[in-house]
Amino acid sequence: MSLKKVLGVMLASRMAGRGGSRGGLGTAALLGGGLGKKAGLASMAYLAYRAYQDHQARGAGNQATGQTTTPASAQGGIGGMIGSVMESLTGSQGQPQPAAPETRTEGVSEDRITDAKALLLLQAMVAAAWADNAISTEERARIVGQLDAAGADDADRRLVEREFTQPQPLDQLLLQVRDRETAEQFYLASRAAVDPNTPENKAYLDALRARLSLSDSEVQEVEALTRGA
Repeated sequence: MSLKKVLGVMLASRMAGRGGSRGGLGTAALLGGGLGKKAGLASMAYLAYRAYQDHQARGAGNQATGQTTTPASAQGGIGGMIGSVMESLTGSQGQPQPAAPETRTEGVSEDRITDAKALLLLQAMVAAAWADNAISTEERARIVGQLDAAGADDADRRLVEREFTQPQPLDQLLLQVRDRETAEQFYLASRAAVDPNTPENKAYLDALRARLSLSDSEVQEVEALTRGA
């Protein structure tokens, strides 16, 4: 599994539910049109959507072998997070969905996100998750479990555990943000990792927005993704 795939799983699951009650990125709606020229944000949404598709494909394999499949919103991991959004959009109840038509993802590519950027965005998620000093051993175990369910290998698990154990200082991470696209991606990763309704997380996101010099419209575009609508 590449760093990009690890990032996709983390975005799709939104750090085991830290991102709020809806969960998941609103990739299905946004890949159908709505991000305009925001190719950087669309690429992140696409990574999350691919992670969701992989999860659905695994579910189809389980059905073929006679294993029971529950509705996506009732499952843990990716199915419980991004799956609840897909159900609200499609009316599905845990049935594996076909791959998105090419027209749904036209002009959207994960190639805009290099492994180096994927690592930066993973580190942004971890830094944000530490904002309220509330990452428990149990929570880390759930996240690693989601990676395992997506086919992560030992190296992937070690990388994620290392980042949780030794989170990078925000000042150091921001030195790597040198353009508007990366600034928006960094904010999206951070926003997706937390529940913005707690005072600590709200303060962190407000301060991050200021340090990234994001406009109101840029923040609204990120919110459109993280609301899962």
